[in-house]
Amino acid sequence: MQFTHSLGQESVKFALKNAFEKGQVPHAQCFIDQGGRGGLALGLECALSLLWDEIPDSREKALQHPDLHCIYPVSTSANVKNKPMCKDYREDWIGFIQSDLYSPLSDWLLRIGSENKQGNISVEETEALFKALSLKAFLGKNKVCILWGVDRLNINAANKLLKLIEEPPANTYFILIVTNADDLITTIQSRCQMLPLPPLQPTIIEAALIKEGATANEAKNFAIEAEGNWAVAKALLSSSDQIKELEALLIECLRCSFRAIGNKAIGIELMQWANRMGQMGRPLQKQFLHFGLSFIRQALLLSYQSAEIVTYQPKNAFSLEKFAPFVHSKNASSLICLFEESIYAVERNANGKILFSDFCLELSRLLNIKEA
Repeated sequence: MQFTHSLGQESVKFALKNAFEKGQVPHAQCFIDQGGRGGLALGLECALSLLWDEIPDSREKALQHPDLHCIYPVSTSANVKNKPMCKDYREDWIGFIQSDLYSPLSDWLLRIGSENKQGNISVEETEALFKALSLKAFLGKNKVCILWGVDRLNINAANKLLKLIEEPPANTYFILIVTNADDLITTIQSRCQMLPLPPLQPTIIEAALIKEGATANEAKNFAIEAEGNWAVAKALLSSSDQIKELEALLIECLRCSFRAIGNKAIGIELMQWANRMGQMGRPLQKQFLHFGLSFIRQALLLSYQSAEIVTYQPKNAFSLEKFAPFVHSKNASSLICLFEESIYAVERNANGKILFSDFCLELSRLLNIKEA
C-alpha cells in the first residue's frame, strides 16, 4: 500500500498497511475527517491499492480505473438545472481531486458553480451505484466505491446505502469520508470500521508549508494557527489579504458590540452590519465564523496569561492584548458556543440576515458581561 498523497497520520497508515498485507481489509471503512486531516487522500490511496497491482505514476490515469466509483455531494448549477448526479460533474471531480485532496466541501461546490447551496447525495445516486456495483468487475478484480461527504446523505439515500453495505457484492469495498460521524445514521456506522483522524502535527504542517514556499517564520506561525488542518494552513499562506478583510469585519462588529448596550444608534449600526453579512455567500459566512472562533480562542489564551502559545498577529489596527480581558471565565464558553452554533446554522441554510442579527446582539450581550 502506497501513501504518496497524504500528510502525517502514521498510526492510521500503519494499521491500514498491516490490514492490507494480511488480506484483512474490511469491506467498509469510514474516515472521520473534521477538516484538512487527509480523509480523502487516505481513502483514495486505499482505493488505488485495492484496484491496481502497480499504481500508475499519473494520478489522472490512476483515477480512470473502470472499477473505481466515486460518490460526492452535488447540487443544481448553471450547467445542471435539474436532478443533478455525480456523473454530470465527473470531469470537474477528476480535476478537483487532482489539484488538492485536502480541500473542503465548500471549495468543491464553488468549483461546480453551486457555492450558495449545501449539496447532497440523493437516493437516485445510491440506486445508480447499486446497479453499477451489481455488475462484474471490469478487470475481474476488486470494485471500490469512495463516498466523500456521506454526512450529506438524505435519509432515503442513507437507507439505500445501508442495504448495499449490509449485503455487498463480491470483492466490493466501501470507503466513506465524513466530517461529523454523528450526521451518519448509526446503522451505517455500526457496519463500518470507524477511523477517526487526529489533527495533523504542527511540525508536519510546518515542513509542508516550507515546501510550498513559506518562510520559516510564516510556516511556524501558520502551522500552529491551523490547529491540525492542512487546508487552513494553505489558505493562511495564500490568502493573507482575505484574512485581513475577515478580521476587519470582526473588529467592526466587536467595536459596535461594546458600544451597543443602551445606545440605540449603535444598535442600528449592528443591524446594518448583520444585513451585509446576510447578503454574503454561505462559504464566506462560514469562513468568517471559523476565523472569529479562532480569534476568540487566541484572546482567551492571552486572558489566561498564556501569551507564549498565542500565534495570531492582527492585520489591522487592533490590539488583541486590549481585547483579551473581555474574554474570560464568565463568557468564554458561551462565546465559543455562539460561533459554533452559528456555523451549524449556516450549514443548515439558515436565513443569513436573521442569523447574523441574532449573532451580533448576542455577541454584544456576552462581551458586556463583567468577570467577578
